[in-house]
Amino acid sequence: LKKHPVALVEDGPSAPTEYAMNRPRREAAVGGSAVGGGTFRDAGGGTLDLHPLRHFALGTPGSGAAGTQPFALTVSPSTLLVMDLHAHLCTNEVIGFLGGGYDPVTKTIVVERAFPGRGQASGRDVEMDAVAAVELQAQVEAQNLKVVGWYHSHPVFEPIPSGVDIDNQLNYQRLFRDEATGVEPFVGFIVGPYDLRMPTQVSEVTAFVAQQRRGRGGDEELPFEVHYGVTTDAPGPLALSAMAAVVVSNKATAGRVNPTELWRPFTTLVDTKPVGGPCTKLAKLRASLLARLPAGIGEIDSDEILDGVAKEMQAAWGIDLGYDKPKPKP
Repeated sequence: LKKHPVALVEDGPSAPTEYAMNRPRREAAVGGSAVGGGTFRDAGGGTLDLHPLRHFALGTPGSGAAGTQPFALTVSPSTLLVMDLHAHLCTNEVIGFLGGGYDPVTKTIVVERAFPGRGQASGRDVEMDAVAAVELQAQVEAQNLKVVGWYHSHPVFEPIPSGVDIDNQLNYQRLFRDEATGVEPFVGFIVGPYDLRMPTQVSEVTAFVAQQRRGRGGDEELPFEVHYGVTTDAPGPLALSAMAAVVVSNKATAGRVNPTELWRPFTTLVDTKPVGGPCTKLAKLRASLLARLPAGIGEIDSDEILDGVAKEMQAAWGIDLGYDKPKPKP
């Protein structure tokens, strides 16, 4: 497994990262914090309360030791590709389910695929209506998988949970609770594609669960970061088909992005200083998806996958991205 590199610390807020230190004060609303949670303005000018992630105690995930992560988590590159692509397609929040399996003996969740859904979205939050949720769960189960998580996007701000996200996560966990072991094998992912404060073009991705803990003021509902490993499985035809399908299905979605639009006037941030030339949303998408591909995939195959996404956009959305149009069949 390729491990997701995160340093574990005892229960408490995360230490500031380079991403956190890049947050400009202009984004913080009055009374908000610019580091590790607080009140932030969304793309529509509204405010959103974000809650800093806590960390589980050191120890093997799923070991049952006090305060440790309740389960181990493994994710396929295909899952990350579809989630990241879906998040890039819309300026509103998007949502979907995660399909895979849970082993109650080893207390391990394996996420094999992402299933993009239909959400009722605003600029600040997204929820899946009951009918769409039932239909999407049926799609997961039709592939002989179980729903083991959900994902959504924070288009232009940090991918840490809001109060609504925490409530949704707790509801899902109760619904999928394993009564035999007491474990709630359900994980939430948040993808942040277009935050101008990110150090690179690669989207920020957070996995979390929520727990009720007793504090001085009574019971608190707190989000905890979940650490995960990434397999080295190359995306196959099923994953590539899913990527094409999510592009097509978002052809007429509200808030669809313009891929030729400028994301930001520089490429990266190094020590909080802008470096490199202007970056379009399409260039940003390509760089982020490239980072999700396993190291064993060659440059030619990588370009074919990334060009395939762009060509699908050009054909399905009726926009010119500079690719030759397919010749009509005789």
